[in-house]
Amino acid sequence: MALAAAAPGCGSATVEELPPPAGPRAAPGLITAPAGRVLAGAGLPPASGGEGIPVDGGARVARIARRERRVELRDGRTAELIASADAGVGPTRAVANDRWLWVVDTRGDALLVFRTRPELELVRRVFLPGGPYAIALDAQKLRLWVTLTATNEVAELPAHGRPRELRRFPTVRQPDAVAVESRTHRVSVGGADALQLIDPPPLPRG
Repeated sequence: MALAAAAPGCGSATVEELPPPAGPRAAPGLITAPAGRVLAGAGLPPASGGEGIPVDGGARVARIARRERRVELRDGRTAELIASADAGVGPTRAVANDRWLWVVDTRGDALLVFRTRPELELVRRVFLPGGPYAIALDAQKLRLWVTLTATNEVAELPAHGRPRELRRFPTVRQPDAVAVESRTHRVSVGGADALQLIDPPPLPRG
């Protein structure tokens, strides 16, 4: 896998010559009523562009170089580049803990799983159709929540090195932001003109 602390980029092209960075896909009108409770006129602030994602409690930070289509790992104190790797065809958002870094590849309809120790290494690509965009980590319950703007849904996956889609919930239109409350595990989804609150029921057994 691509590791190396080399300058990011695609071939010899300059940043200005690269394709524009990926963004959320336009959402269709709602077909299914959103799950949970909807607060009209409210919303979450837009998700960051993948800057300064804490790794190891902030000892290192990850950054998504969206136009270069790479992920970078830097020293949290000096900002020195430690490693970088290819990150699909249109990375947009990411979350991390002390071992794993999960990157949303919006154009590639995928969730990329990177191991951060002992080296930065792409270990898995999870197909996630529907225009995945915003992502949140429930660090206590070890769950990932990824919005799918092309289908107005949010997907739940386990937060480890071999995630798989567990289930989806219908959301408000244009779900461009998501957050998880660590104590209650409530999932908040920010849409075009509404805020959605989901209290996920336990997964069915068996």
